[in-house]
Amino acid sequence: MIVRAYVLFEVDPAADDVLDRLTLHSLGNCKVLASRLYPEQIVAGLEADGFEDGALANFNAAVAELMGENGVRRATTLGITLNP
Repeated sequence: MIVRAYVLFEVDPAADDVLDRLTLHSLGNCKVLASRLYPEQIVAGLEADGFEDGALANFNAAVAELMGENGVRRATTLGITLNP
């Protein structure tokens, strides 16, 4: 099963390297493509492959891990699609 989602991250604008850290973060088989919208907002497209029945639980764990990055204040999931 493939999980695709868009997540809006609200970040500390003073944290200059937060975009790089979100994009280069190692999440196993989860790819992260991120772009800064405004100094305090980053939108990220996440794609994960190989999840079994717990796909959403694993995706939530990946988002929670990204939220733990220094400078990330909040994350809002904008949309999720599941493809068998």
